[in-house]
Amino acid sequence: MMNVYKKGNLYVVATPIGNLEDITLRALRILKEVDYILCEDKRITVKLLNKYEVKSKLISFHKFNELKSQENILLDLKCGKNIALVSDAGSPLISDPGTELVSLAYKNRIKVIPIPGASALISALSACPIKFNNFYFVGFLPDKASKRKEMISSFSQISALAVIYIAPHDLKKYIKEIYAHYPELEIFYSRELTKIYEESWHGQIKDFVGFVEEKEFKGEMVLVLNFQGVTSDKTEISEDELIEKMKEQIAKGQSLKEVSKLFAKEYNLSSKKLYNRYIKNNEG
Repeated sequence: MMNVYKKGNLYVVATPIGNLEDITLRALRILKEVDYILCEDKRITVKLLNKYEVKSKLISFHKFNELKSQENILLDLKCGKNIALVSDAGSPLISDPGTELVSLAYKNRIKVIPIPGASALISALSACPIKFNNFYFVGFLPDKASKRKEMISSFSQISALAVIYIAPHDLKKYIKEIYAHYPELEIFYSRELTKIYEESWHGQIKDFVGFVEEKEFKGEMVLVLNFQGVTSDKTEISEDELIEKMKEQIAKGQSLKEVSKLFAKEYNLSSKKLYNRYIKNNEG
């Protein structure tokens, strides 16, 4: 007779973002009860486990082994094991590994149970003095300069707060890029939330640029940008008008590739999309 297993649960557990006291009683109970804990860096997670005498086994699960490991994890879940997923700090899947595993669990009818707790995103917004109804979570900006510029240019269309995570080595460069597009922007900044050197700042981005230049930063930070009522400094143009302008330049001897780059820069658009849009509009 074939054995029938009751499937286990995958617990997505939020851990402290700095202060180890920011852990819920439920989270501690789950971490003690599961068969093992998936974590990004054992050296970080073990500090939390040692403080609260959690003896559960730790298994490394990060962006470099995520795809390779998840089939074995899924098999364990199917066989009835209960597993907790944590990140180094905060709520898993918020700019951290785990999305693929959670998706796979749902596809295989494995129960995924969130255990809420600390989040740098929500912590920063809860202390933000800017009144808002909506916010747009960006996470980390793209590493590639052209992609980053395109994303920054698009923020004026959201009419909400944009919340960005920034690594300390990127802060000075990224804040200057944002300032170049929006010199009158209101911002709120938080760093080292819940830790000894926690710091917040609120004001105009032009003043923040000077503030940033005066010191060196450590620890990841949250930047809240107020795009409520902010409009782009680029003139709006319809697709028909844009295609006609491109035709005029091409008629003067410029290539489609050159024209696409020219107008992409002028109107904060993707040159590749412009190129394809022109071809589509001129088929036949």
